[in-house]
Amino acid sequence: MAHITLPIDVPGIRGPLAFRPDAAKHLLGLAETILRQPASLEPGEREAIAAWTSHLNGCMFCMKSHAAAARAWLGPERSAALDRLLADEDASGFPPKMRALLDISRALQGCVLGVRPEHIERARAAGASDSDIHDAVLITAAFCMYNRYVEGLGTREADERDYEPMGRRLRDQGYCPPGA
Repeated sequence: MAHITLPIDVPGIRGPLAFRPDAAKHLLGLAETILRQPASLEPGEREAIAAWTSHLNGCMFCMKSHAAAARAWLGPERSAALDRLLADEDASGFPPKMRALLDISRALQGCVLGVRPEHIERARAAGASDSDIHDAVLITAAFCMYNRYVEGLGTREADERDYEPMGRRLRDQGYCPPGA
Protein backbone atom coordinates (compact mmCIF):
# COMPACT_ATOMS: atom_id res chain seq x y z
CA MET A 1 0.00 0.00 0.00
CA ALA A 2 1.31 3.42 -0.94
CA HIS A 3 2.25 5.87 1.82
CA ILE A 4 -0.38 8.35 0.59
CA THR A 5 -3.83 7.91 -0.93
CA LEU A 6 -3.41 7.80 -4.69
CA PRO A 7 -6.26 8.28 -7.16
CA ILE A 8 -5.62 4.91 -8.81
CA ASP A 9 -4.32 1.68 -7.32
CA VAL A 10 -1.76 0.66 -9.91
CA PRO A 11 1.84 -0.42 -9.57
CA GLY A 12 4.89 1.79 -9.77
CA ILE A 13 4.95 5.35 -10.98
CA ARG A 14 1.49 5.51 -12.54
CA GLY A 15 -0.36 6.16 -9.26
CA PRO A 16 1.88 9.08 -8.23
CA LEU A 17 1.63 10.50 -11.77
CA ALA A 18 -2.16 10.38 -11.53
CA PHE A 19 -1.91 12.23 -8.19
CA ARG A 20 -0.10 15.14 -9.88
CA PRO A 21 -1.05 15.23 -13.57
CA ASP A 22 0.56 18.67 -13.91
CA ALA A 23 3.92 17.19 -12.88
CA ALA A 24 3.24 13.96 -14.81
CA LYS A 25 3.18 15.87 -18.09
CA HIS A 26 6.75 17.03 -17.51
CA LEU A 27 8.08 13.81 -15.99
CA LEU A 28 6.68 11.74 -18.85
CA GLY A 29 7.92 14.28 -21.38
CA LEU A 30 11.42 14.01 -19.92
CA ALA A 31 11.29 10.20 -20.12
CA GLU A 32 10.06 10.40 -23.72
CA THR A 33 12.90 12.75 -24.63
CA ILE A 34 15.77 10.96 -22.95
CA LEU A 35 14.69 7.39 -23.75
CA ARG A 36 13.00 7.52 -27.15
CA GLN A 37 13.82 10.63 -29.16
CA PRO A 38 16.61 10.38 -31.73
CA ALA A 39 20.02 10.35 -30.07
CA SER A 40 23.45 8.83 -30.56
CA LEU A 41 22.58 5.89 -28.28
CA GLU A 42 19.88 3.46 -29.38
CA PRO A 43 16.64 3.46 -27.35
CA GLY A 44 17.44 -0.05 -26.08
CA GLU A 45 20.82 1.13 -24.80
CA ARG A 46 19.21 4.09 -23.06
CA GLU A 47 16.56 1.83 -21.52
CA ALA A 48 19.38 -0.44 -20.33
CA ILE A 49 21.01 2.52 -18.55
CA ALA A 50 17.63 3.33 -16.95
CA ALA A 51 17.22 -0.29 -15.82
CA TRP A 52 20.81 -0.41 -14.53
CA THR A 53 20.38 2.80 -12.52
CA SER A 54 17.11 1.48 -11.10
CA HIS A 55 18.83 -1.81 -10.21
CA LEU A 56 21.59 0.07 -8.39
CA ASN A 57 18.95 2.12 -6.55
CA GLY A 58 16.97 -0.99 -5.58
CA CYS A 59 13.80 0.20 -7.35
CA MET A 60 12.40 -3.09 -8.60
CA PHE A 61 9.40 -1.65 -10.45
CA CYS A 62 11.54 0.71 -12.52
CA MET A 63 14.30 -1.86 -13.02
CA LYS A 64 11.89 -4.52 -14.25
CA SER A 65 9.77 -2.22 -16.43
CA HIS A 66 12.77 -0.55 -18.10
CA ALA A 67 14.60 -3.85 -18.48
CA ALA A 68 11.50 -5.14 -20.28
CA ALA A 69 11.50 -2.05 -22.50
CA ALA A 70 15.23 -2.52 -23.20
CA ARG A 71 14.60 -6.17 -24.12
CA ALA A 72 11.76 -5.12 -26.43
CA TRP A 73 14.15 -2.77 -28.26
CA LEU A 74 17.24 -5.00 -28.17
CA GLY A 75 15.71 -8.34 -29.11
CA PRO A 76 16.54 -11.72 -27.58
CA GLU A 77 20.21 -12.00 -28.63
CA ARG A 78 21.33 -8.67 -27.21
CA SER A 79 19.05 -8.96 -24.15
CA ALA A 80 21.27 -11.68 -22.66
CA ALA A 81 23.91 -9.03 -21.83
CA LEU A 82 21.29 -6.96 -20.00
CA ASP A 83 20.06 -9.97 -18.06
CA ARG A 84 23.64 -10.77 -16.98
CA LEU A 85 24.19 -7.14 -15.97
CA LEU A 86 21.08 -7.04 -13.79
CA ALA A 87 21.56 -10.50 -12.28
CA ASP A 88 25.32 -10.51 -11.65
CA GLU A 89 26.43 -6.91 -12.28
CA ASP A 90 28.49 -8.33 -15.15
CA ALA A 91 28.69 -5.87 -18.05
CA SER A 92 31.08 -8.02 -20.11
CA GLY A 93 28.39 -8.83 -22.68
CA PHE A 94 28.18 -5.19 -23.76
CA PRO A 95 30.52 -3.49 -26.22
CA PRO A 96 33.34 -1.42 -24.65
CA LYS A 97 31.56 1.91 -25.19
CA MET A 98 28.43 0.74 -23.38
CA ARG A 99 30.51 -0.77 -20.55
CA ALA A 100 32.23 2.59 -20.08
CA LEU A 101 28.87 4.40 -20.03
CA LEU A 102 27.50 1.91 -17.49
CA ASP A 103 30.58 2.64 -15.36
CA ILE A 104 29.79 6.36 -15.52
CA SER A 105 26.23 5.57 -14.49
CA ARG A 106 27.41 3.52 -11.50
CA ALA A 107 29.82 6.28 -10.44
CA LEU A 108 27.12 8.95 -10.61
CA GLN A 109 24.45 6.82 -8.94
CA GLY A 110 26.79 6.06 -6.07
CA CYS A 111 27.80 9.66 -5.42
CA VAL A 112 26.77 12.94 -6.99
CA LEU A 113 30.50 13.75 -7.29
CA GLY A 114 31.43 10.19 -8.32
CA VAL A 115 32.14 10.79 -12.00
CA ARG A 116 35.84 11.46 -12.38
CA PRO A 117 37.90 12.52 -15.40
CA GLU A 118 39.13 8.94 -15.78
CA HIS A 119 35.53 7.74 -16.30
CA ILE A 120 35.14 10.21 -19.13
CA GLU A 121 38.55 9.37 -20.60
CA ARG A 122 37.70 5.63 -20.61
CA ALA A 123 34.35 6.33 -22.27
CA ARG A 124 35.96 8.49 -24.95
CA ALA A 125 38.69 5.89 -25.52
CA ALA A 126 35.92 3.30 -26.04
CA GLY A 127 34.29 5.49 -28.70
CA ALA A 128 31.71 7.42 -26.67
CA SER A 129 30.83 10.85 -28.01
CA ASP A 130 30.00 13.88 -25.90
CA SER A 131 26.33 13.13 -26.68
CA ASP A 132 26.70 9.55 -25.42
CA ILE A 133 28.31 10.74 -22.19
CA HIS A 134 25.74 13.51 -21.72
CA ASP A 135 22.83 11.15 -22.24
CA ALA A 136 24.24 8.48 -19.90
CA VAL A 137 24.61 11.12 -17.17
CA LEU A 138 21.15 12.62 -17.81
CA ILE A 139 19.41 9.23 -17.82
CA THR A 140 21.17 8.23 -14.61
CA ALA A 141 20.31 11.52 -12.90
CA ALA A 142 16.69 11.35 -14.03
CA PHE A 143 16.28 7.74 -12.93
CA CYS A 144 17.73 8.48 -9.52
CA MET A 145 14.86 10.98 -9.23
CA TYR A 146 12.20 8.67 -10.74
CA ASN A 147 13.33 5.81 -8.46
CA ARG A 148 13.09 8.00 -5.38
CA TYR A 149 9.63 9.18 -6.48
CA VAL A 150 8.38 5.59 -6.77
CA GLU A 151 10.08 4.25 -3.65
CA GLY A 152 9.52 7.38 -1.54
CA LEU A 153 5.76 7.00 -1.97
CA GLY A 154 5.86 3.27 -1.28
CA THR A 155 4.16 2.15 -4.48
CA ARG A 156 3.90 -1.53 -5.22
CA GLU A 157 5.49 -3.68 -7.89
CA ALA A 158 3.56 -5.06 -10.82
CA ASP A 159 2.78 -8.75 -11.20
CA GLU A 160 5.78 -10.45 -12.78
CA ARG A 161 3.76 -11.41 -15.87
CA ASP A 162 2.93 -7.74 -16.55
CA TYR A 163 6.47 -6.46 -17.15
CA GLU A 164 7.13 -7.87 -20.63
CA PRO A 165 3.85 -6.48 -22.10
CA MET A 166 4.66 -3.20 -20.32
CA GLY A 167 8.06 -3.13 -22.01
CA ARG A 168 6.53 -3.70 -25.44
CA ARG A 169 3.98 -0.95 -24.78
CA LEU A 170 6.75 1.47 -23.79
CA ARG A 171 8.64 0.59 -26.97
CA ASP A 172 5.58 0.90 -29.20
CA GLN A 173 3.67 3.77 -27.59
CA GLY A 174 6.25 5.67 -25.56
CA TYR A 175 5.87 7.64 -22.38
CA CYS A 176 3.63 10.57 -23.21
CA PRO A 177 0.00 10.10 -22.24
CA PRO A 178 -2.54 9.96 -25.09
CA GLY A 179 -3.39 13.41 -26.38
CA ALA A 180 -0.23 14.98 -24.97
